[in-house]
Amino acid sequence: MPETPLIACFGEGLVALVPTTAGPLESSRTFQRSLAGAEWNVALAVASAGSRAAVISRVGDDGFGRFLLAELAQHGIDASAVEIDPAAPTGLYVKELSAEGEGPVQSAMHYYRAGSAGSRISPATLRTPAAERVLADAALVHTTGITPALSEGARAAQDELFAERGDRLIGFDVNWRPALWQGREDEARELLGGYLAAADVAQCSAHDAEAVFGTGDPDRLRALFPGPRHLVVTRDDGATAFDGAERADAPAVPSTVVETIGAGDAFAAGFLAGVLSGLSLSGCVARANRIATRALGSTRDHVD
Repeated sequence: MPETPLIACFGEGLVALVPTTAGPLESSRTFQRSLAGAEWNVALAVASAGSRAAVISRVGDDGFGRFLLAELAQHGIDASAVEIDPAAPTGLYVKELSAEGEGPVQSAMHYYRAGSAGSRISPATLRTPAAERVLADAALVHTTGITPALSEGARAAQDELFAERGDRLIGFDVNWRPALWQGREDEARELLGGYLAAADVAQCSAHDAEAVFGTGDPDRLRALFPGPRHLVVTRDDGATAFDGAERADAPAVPSTVVETIGAGDAFAAGFLAGVLSGLSLSGCVARANRIATRALGSTRDHVD
């Protein structure tokens, strides 16, 4: 059987510490450790969908970094282009869970990523022999609006990926993180809009689109961003996707929702894998919805 096309995911991997019970952090005694980081979540979901995945990134020379690399290996993901930084730590974040009523668990994220190995991503990260090999093999590179917020070096690297894509497709998810752009909101809107406009497969949640571009309406967003062949707008109740002028709307797959964090990354993975598999637009959305549903059933950020 021929190999499936390779999807390379570019961005920071994090360790998530998730309390075993809901409540304020000061009352939380035990935590479960898991892999996190939007692009790394996509890589795991891509592999879960039966496609080849690789990660281009940096982690610290520490136990958390080794844990993340072991997780990639366990899922069959190419981690050869993940550099190990001898001086900077692996970033992490802690979830604070709140369960109210019978709805999904509500989460607040507390990040500890300043000065992390991932924030030291730079154009040099793309020029290692391993990264050059991965990029030469990749049919598509996926990244998000988180990466350029980490540092000037990370932004320069992302700019280079877009500028020197060659025959590769670019997948981009806005993934708005206001805390990372505090005091730079206008700059962020212009920058993220530029990435979205230049991507081949562009994704944004309606909530993020409203915050960044002033509208979450799919038709208005398509008018604002006519450039990407594929534009996907996700909502809690479903998604709208465009392939050129073609439009497909699909409701969310009914499921038990424990927590919503990570569902957008799983959706992106399913849609990207569908595009590279040659599925129809409605087929891509259906595949994405099915994989997203699997991320809704736990407080982890990724599917297994």
